[in-house]
Amino acid sequence: MKVIAKVFAHLLFACGFLVFIAMPSNKYTWMQEMEPSISPLPADDGFGSRTIFTLLLLIVIIATQLGIVITSASMKEKIVSIVLVIVSISIWLLHSWQ
Repeated sequence: MKVIAKVFAHLLFACGFLVFIAMPSNKYTWMQEMEPSISPLPADDGFGSRTIFTLLLLIVIIATQLGIVITSASMKEKIVSIVLVIVSISIWLLHSWQ
């Protein structure tokens, strides 16, 4: 059972990380992709449903990785999970506050 939980936690990290990368930082970037002549993008409030969704996803990722840290007996797994938490927080911060 522990192996299944660890695999699930790492898959959740990978999917969440892909969502962080795929979510646009400005909700109007699709306009620039469709019409390249639009150079300045319209103002974005910066804190919308995208930010809340990615924050909740970050909390779930951190909780699952910290669950691995707590339940794991191997120091190597603990270090990998802590590094993954730090990487996900860093990517979220870089992506959310541009």
